[in-house]
This record gives sequence, structure tokens and C-alpha cells, in this order.
Amino acid sequence: MNNVINAGHLPVFLLIAAIPLISGCDKKDEQQRQSTISVFGTGTVLVQPDTIQMTVSLSKVAQTTKLAQDEVSNMVRQALIILKEANVEDKNIATTSLTFNSEYEYINRRVLIGQKAEQRITFSIEDIDTDNEKISGIIDRLIQINGIELNQLNFSVKSNTEYFIRSRELAFQKAVEKANQYAELSQLKIIRVLSISEEGNQQISPITNRFLNQSMVQEAAAGSGSTIVPAGELEITTRILVEFLLE
Repeated sequence: MNNVINAGHLPVFLLIAAIPLISGCDKKDEQQRQSTISVFGTGTVLVQPDTIQMTVSLSKVAQTTKLAQDEVSNMVRQALIILKEANVEDKNIATTSLTFNSEYEYINRRVLIGQKAEQRITFSIEDIDTDNEKISGIIDRLIQINGIELNQLNFSVKSNTEYFIRSRELAFQKAVEKANQYAELSQLKIIRVLSISEEGNQQISPITNRFLNQSMVQEAAAGSGSTIVPAGELEITTRILVEFLLE
């Protein structure tokens, strides 16, 4: 057998192999010449909250840690009775912290005054949109426990899926509106969406209602005979970044 290479066919083979390379370069250059625009879109839905979460701290200072804890345990029992009588379910009540430490007083020097025990409890109340006086009643009873502190109130919506869906729709509509405006100013038009990225969802309660200390609650109760806790509206927000192809 003779191993013979036909030199006359070699240039044809090289030409065929070069065609995809040239075609690939043209396609890459075409992509680089494409016009794109990236814009942010924000969608916000306002909704009436139906759930509230509260955090209370119960603390006492005594000569020994055991005495301090016994007094705190008694306070916790009082708080639990109030919550149970208000039909707050056990699954919605939890201890978030339990601490013991030495308590000092500073005058000219640090002086030990006793041992401090503190227990923090978080609980949630549902269906407040149908019974808005339930919150006031619970707070009015809790603040009768000497040494209790109401640290935080957080309003929320128990089922928020449909509101987030709507906020995403609004965010995308806003992005399209902005992209169309910029395209028109550039004498171009939108062809299609290239990519969408979501920066995150937020459920924000009114700032004035998120933190409420004991003195504020007591002042409200003293002025009206009952604590007033307006719920306001929640802001459910979605923010997205959308890239469009233009021509």
C-alpha cells in the first residue's frame, strides 16, 4: 500500500476549516455591536397587617441569682396567664433569651447591688384586622406586671404570597416603562428581555409602630384609659434589575 498525499486537495481542506472561524468572529462582532439597556424597577404594594409580634422582657434584681430567677418566673407565669386568657396559642409563644448577671451601681466606684435575672418572651397575635382592640387589651394587662418592659412591636401579614406576586408585576412594569422611555430618547426600540435579577423582597411595617417602649405605652394608657396601637399599612416591595435588547 502506498501512503500518498494528494497535494492538490490540501488547500480545499484548509479553506473549509477556516469558514467556521470567520463566521464565529462575525457573530461575536455583531453581538458586541448590539445595544442594550439595564434599568431598575421597584414595585410596592400597601396592605393592612393582620398579625403582630411582640417582645417583652421580665427582669428582677435580688440578693442571689436564685431569688431573682424565682421572681422572674412568677412574672412569666402572670404574663402567660394573660396571653392564654387572650387566646394566644402556645405555638405562638416562645422564650428568646434567659440571662443571669451581676448588677452594679456606679457612684464614685462600682458597687455590687445584687444579681439580675432576665427572661425575654416573644409572642404573636393573629387576626388583628378583625379585632384591633385585642392588642390594647393585652398590653393594658401586661403593663400591670411590675418590672416588665415592652421592647418591640412588628406588624406583618400572615399570607403574603399574593402581595409579593403583585409587587413583582409592578416592578417589571416600572422597568419596562423606564426602558421604553430611554429607548425612545435614543431613537431605538425594545426587542426583548435579556435578563432579570431580583435584588430581594421586603416587608416593612411603619417605622412609628416597630419600636415601642414601656414609657410610651404607659403615657398612651394614662391619656386615654387604654393603650392605642395604630397598625398603619405595610409596604411590601420588590426591586429588580432588567436588561433589554434594543435596535
